[in-house]
Amino acid sequence: MPIFTTQLGSVERSEPSDALRRMAAHIRYLQEQLEYTLMNLDSSNITEIETDKTDIRSSDGGASFTGNSIALTGSGGESFTAGTADGVFRFALRGKDGAQMLYLTSDGQLVITGNAAVSVDGGQW
Repeated sequence: MPIFTTQLGSVERSEPSDALRRMAAHIRYLQEQLEYTLMNLDSSNITEIETDKTDIRSSDGGASFTGNSIALTGSGGESFTAGTADGVFRFALRGKDGAQMLYLTSDGQLVITGNAAVSVDGGQW
């Protein structure tokens, strides 16, 4: 979708004052359109972001997407991280005050630490 809807077109060299006036008006138009577009840039008009080139963070700092990783953090030190860094997949969950609850080892083993309480609801039999 084009940002600018009009083009300058050809400028007559034989009339310099008219050419300057037209170019100045077109530059003002471009500036206004660009300012409007940038001021109204939000998630409704962004369709794709390359996360390997752009770090994305929520305004409160609780979520970030960096490269191929996601990190969610809570106000009490809780966090969830998953993704790849340096070619290694990482997965971790931390509870209150950052206590490590579970993580994935480099050989794919899921480790549940002593900081985690595990409850299993088997339903009705």
